[in-house]
Amino acid sequence: MTRVRPEKQAVVEQLREWIDQSKGMVFFSFEGLTSKDMQAMRAEMKRNGLTVKVVKNTLLELAVKEVGLNVDESLFRGTTALLFSNEDELAPFKLFVEQVKKYGVLQAKGGILEGRWISAKEVDAIAKLPGRQELYAQLVGVVSSPMRGLVTVLSGPYRNLVYVLQAIKEKKEKAA
Repeated sequence: MTRVRPEKQAVVEQLREWIDQSKGMVFFSFEGLTSKDMQAMRAEMKRNGLTVKVVKNTLLELAVKEVGLNVDESLFRGTTALLFSNEDELAPFKLFVEQVKKYGVLQAKGGILEGRWISAKEVDAIAKLPGRQELYAQLVGVVSSPMRGLVTVLSGPYRNLVYVLQAIKEKKEKAA
């Protein structure tokens, strides 16, 4: 490894740790974004449990090499910021695409999902995938649907018996 000053080595270590520990990460260019918009974006991301960090390309390159990721070299050109989550894999991708629509000047450079490099084109595709909670809800619906149908079918005769008894009771009350 090249000789790096201790304070810069600490930044490289922090970057490496973020890359290793994050569930999902998006690298993006923020060229043309005002500092006011960047602050607003950071605040919104923080409310959603995500972190946005601006990084120096040379230090990012060292961290990526230490981790052993094979990334696109365009990652190290222009302005670079990280958007990552330690909890939800898809949240950075989904919220990044929302921010692109909101600000217009942000451009994806790529990302990391489950330790694998994702190209800039794949960032948009991943953002369209349903989240973990949505998938759980769909699974519960699929699993419970046959059971719900079975309960409805099995309760039908009993329900009809109650309707018949209720009708007989009402008929007797009217006759009396």
